Amino acid sequence: MLGSVTEDVIVTPYFDAKISPSIVKSGYAYVFELKITHNTTLSSIYQVIVQYPSTGGWSFRDIVSYPQYWVFSHDTETYTITFTATGGNLIAPGKSAVFSIEMNLESGASDGDWSVTAVNTAMQEATISLVVDVDDTPPTVNIISPTDGARVHGNVWINASITETNLQSWAIKINGTQITTGTTTTIRYLWNTLTYSDGLYIINITATDVVGNIGYRSVSVTVDNTAPQLLEIKVKAYRDGTELGEYTPIGNTIWIPNATSIQVKAAFHDTCREDQLSGYIYFNVTAVPFSNNTWLPVSRRDVSGITSLPVKINITDDQGNRFVYTWYVRKDFNPPTIPTYTRYQLICGGIIIWGISATDAESTVVGYNVYVNGTAEYIAVNELASAAWEQFDTHLYAFSGALVADLAGARWANVTIAAVDGAGNERAITIHTGTIPSGTWYPIELRKGWNLISLPLVPNSTARADIYSLILKQGASGVSITYGFDNQAKTWTVNPTTLTHGKGYWLYLNAYDVLIVQGTPKEEYWSLEPIYYLLYKGWNLVGYTEMDEYAASGYLSSLQEGTYFRLLFVWDAQNQRWSMVDTAGSDTLAPGQAFWILLYEDQILVPPAQSP
Repeated sequence: MLGSVTEDVIVTPYFDAKISPSIVKSGYAYVFELKITHNTTLSSIYQVIVQYPSTGGWSFRDIVSYPQYWVFSHDTETYTITFTATGGNLIAPGKSAVFSIEMNLESGASDGDWSVTAVNTAMQEATISLVVDVDDTPPTVNIISPTDGARVHGNVWINASITETNLQSWAIKINGTQITTGTTTTIRYLWNTLTYSDGLYIINITATDVVGNIGYRSVSVTVDNTAPQLLEIKVKAYRDGTELGEYTPIGNTIWIPNATSIQVKAAFHDTCREDQLSGYIYFNVTAVPFSNNTWLPVSRRDVSGITSLPVKINITDDQGNRFVYTWYVRKDFNPPTIPTYTRYQLICGGIIIWGISATDAESTVVGYNVYVNGTAEYIAVNELASAAWEQFDTHLYAFSGALVADLAGARWANVTIAAVDGAGNERAITIHTGTIPSGTWYPIELRKGWNLISLPLVPNSTARADIYSLILKQGASGVSITYGFDNQAKTWTVNPTTLTHGKGYWLYLNAYDVLIVQGTPKEEYWSLEPIYYLLYKGWNLVGYTEMDEYAASGYLSSLQEGTYFRLLFVWDAQNQRWSMVDTAGSDTLAPGQAFWILLYEDQILVPPAQSP
């Protein structure tokens, strides 16, 4: 049964009648309680006659309860129920009795008219009329502020009004989370948006009346409590009208070469409204109106004879969030020192340079231009020191201070390293001029712990010491132990003196590192003599010989069907656990990988003649 409101009615000289609930919603069944109270010193009430509504969608269902020792009769034609006391249980002066009747209301039912007649032992009777209101109209919610689509920040008043005579309660939800409730028809709530992230929020106010009708209204607002966020700032320097380049900050300083004029461009992001930023760029004390992502001033700022100039940006967004910061544009007249390096080594199709370093007296060295036959590729200082193997330009790779330049296809090269400071000044040193070994190279990432690897190239030197010398950071000392496996004898070899193409090896690494394998792709050997590998019944540890990924089924296509177990076992070095490659599906093998295979008879493995 829905919630109820009791209505007091006192219209007779000797009794009161109340009905509960006095407000209902159509489409439900209710038990109505009629409370009769004797309020005079007249004779006791011995009979109560109730006439219930018979039209407007009302229908009688049941008599639920009445006082002990009373009886009833029901006249369905007159819609009247007569309750009569037997024995001594009368309604004495000052006493009350409750009579309960269940009624059903159809959807769309109208208000219900009831009447209650009380008869006392002196045969005096009086009648009271009662009305039960049917309320099917939900409350009306009007959100006054904030308005739909508004952008807000800080403390925001949520103001609303509710039109409803029988309001029970209201609730405010923000993005579905209830934040407060109340019972008044006027709402005024202070919402602290500072505890919310910037973004879109839905404010929903739901009002419920006493019979369960629900009305609601919602608005969407964008919270913006964040100052404009700087995406980038650049200074464009000119000397006598000729552009020298664009320069970015190092800390709070923007270094430029000796220039006669400059422009500044700053790009900001603000929640939804980059077009609403306003403020100034101050060149020392000269103010220029700010325009987002635009070179300012349009006519350029003269810096002739100036070695340092403060540039301050002071802007606000349309919500009053402010960004203020000062940079110093300083001239750097001198290039860095000549770069140094600890050593370099030519490899097949490339060069490795370790320990590149340079300093700058005025600004700082921000990176290096690597010139190969006059063509430059740039690598930043932090990129050169990368903690993991990465490619940073078309031909440049780096890890932990070691730079690898890919010179594939070059027979001769002039390799020069130039240190570049924040102002773009550079100074160079030539590392190598001459021939480049033929062949190619491939990087294998080695993880801390156990690694199961193979050589994806036919190495120039099979000596373990030579191969491990190209572990970029730790060298051969980074490998605690190496195991090789004799597939025919089924025996292990500890720290084999040579590592050969087509075999697999277990390595235990002290820390993450990168092994550069140099040599010749097997395809170049194919024309000289066929490459094949003898495998034997039982378990075999086999090296994958390709430079690209290949479907395991295709790689093993030279083996007779049914002569080997379909699952290959490989080692996941990053997670230090086994994984499997299914030769009956689309699973692939990767360069540098080795695998265990179980053969049911001796076989010859002939890798595919062409890479996939």
